Amino acid sequence: MRPTALVTGVGGPAGRAGAAWLAERGYRVVGTDIREVPSPAAVLRVVPPARDPAFAEALLRVAEEEGAGIVIPTVTEELPLVARLRPALRARGIACTVSDLPGIDVAGDKLLTAEQLRASGVQAPDTFPGATPRAALLVTLGLPLLSKPRFGRGGRGVQVHRTEEEVVRAGPDEVVWQAFLPGEEYDVNLFLERDGTAPAAVTLRKTGLREGLVGNAIAVERVDRPDVAALGVAAGRALGLFGPLDVDIRMGTDGVPAVLEVNARLGANVLSAREVLVALDDAWRNGRCA
Repeated sequence: MRPTALVTGVGGPAGRAGAAWLAERGYRVVGTDIREVPSPAAVLRVVPPARDPAFAEALLRVAEEEGAGIVIPTVTEELPLVARLRPALRARGIACTVSDLPGIDVAGDKLLTAEQLRASGVQAPDTFPGATPRAALLVTLGLPLLSKPRFGRGGRGVQVHRTEEEVVRAGPDEVVWQAFLPGEEYDVNLFLERDGTAPAAVTLRKTGLREGLVGNAIAVERVDRPDVAALGVAAGRALGLFGPLDVDIRMGTDGVPAVLEVNARLGANVLSAREVLVALDDAWRNGRCA
């Protein structure tokens, strides 16, 4: 039997996908979640939510008790907590697939993500904080335009505003405003080494979105788009991230792709991009996950 991998959020799409692949490869998979859920993991351990002060201690205890060789977090809110646990995990001989805190903090903030990408020369839509005067937004971004939670996961809470009245009524200030890109949307699943090399970068075209024009993907297909894949890699490097990443990219009216957001973790569609999991496995087996 291969070593034990601990996958968090095993009830969610990314957690289920990662756990299923690892189990297929012969690893003993321990999953954590905040409730009892069906999953491909051999063992399920219930832990507090990430916002609970007891989460970090509980996760560390589970990793120790189950003899985990690696911790693979798949819940966005857990990432900074697991990053802070890295020294304690390393002291116990446990690797983890999470980037360093500065990059995680930026990736978890959609306004800072857009600002840092653009400052690094990586294409991203015009993005403004929630408190920006509505009249200024209408002049700068035009219609339609987007609002989305500044701190949020995936496509949850994204709204398309088509009229001035919708923009004026929208809020609260915890959103960001962003130019609406009308073209096709892609999901780049990749693995970045600490030195910025990318042994895996797979482009998936989103063939269906949960809310029609926006939202999480409900179906994807692999496509050959080197320009989109390269943009995803550049985004990860610009934020100083490494490990498995999931980058949402959309085409503008000018045919130029732009980065919508960067998830510093395994993506929900990673089973359609198994090269990322192969790269993760290789990095773990050869001591490059720490």
